[in-house]
Amino acid sequence: MVRTPVRMLAIALVAVLCTGCNVANVWNDVPVGDSSATSARTTATVEPSVEPDDRTLRPYTGALAARATCRRATTDELAELEEFGGVGGTVTYPVGVLVKANAPWWTAAVRTRVAEGHSSEGVDRYAFFVTSYPTYGENFDHEPFAWQLSSTSGDQAAAMALACVKKLPLPKDKVDPNDPASYTGKLASGARCTPLSASLLGRMEQVGQVGGAITYPRGQMVRANGKWWTVAVATQVHANSQGYTSQNVPATELFVTNAPSSASKSTTIVSFPIAARKTDTAARKALACLEG
Repeated sequence: MVRTPVRMLAIALVAVLCTGCNVANVWNDVPVGDSSATSARTTATVEPSVEPDDRTLRPYTGALAARATCRRATTDELAELEEFGGVGGTVTYPVGVLVKANAPWWTAAVRTRVAEGHSSEGVDRYAFFVTSYPTYGENFDHEPFAWQLSSTSGDQAAAMALACVKKLPLPKDKVDPNDPASYTGKLASGARCTPLSASLLGRMEQVGQVGGAITYPRGQMVRANGKWWTVAVATQVHANSQGYTSQNVPATELFVTNAPSSASKSTTIVSFPIAARKTDTAARKALACLEG
């Protein structure tokens, strides 16, 4: 018996398993790619063109314009600068100066004010801005810009504006007319004695936190400064188990109220007790009315 070589048997076996195949390709390990396949196409994203504005076309340099002078900032401009500076309320800009820099820019220096009772830590005494609002105004063909300067080193316009704003007097802080801090105790011109109504006496008892053991049976008021009226009331002590007597309760009490001046329902009525002071001419007058 003649033995068939192993290699010839292997070829014969593959031929049976791959009937119709090209034997020459049996030993080919790498498949032939499909020539009809197409690669995915990448669509390029086109960014919209951005037209450069004045900040790019005419960048701010801090140089002074020819014949530049200081101009005091208006109330509206100060309000706008407060908006740009992100302040208002606790921190305000009561006064400021603008100086013409390189076109179309103006440099502003403002004095800062911190509301009474709040810490000024971290608040600079002066703030600086660049703005083109004074140049364009209501010209809608140009978009104005404004921003706060973080550094004024080498800035001639900022230096001039600072020198000018330092010379301006700081205006007095305006106090709301209904704020107790606005009461001065000054007697109004032509002030007359006016008896308190039952409702006002009741209101003063609420402010004085009395009622029951202690009441205010009568009172007189006079017109003071602004919207304020100074009130003097007589006290009356009733039988009680709290230890109140006419010996340890003052015979009179003093208050301030804006109730007679607050005809509008939208106005907040403010009333508060005060202590007798020699400088309070309205209080002296109200006590004299009560005793008269």
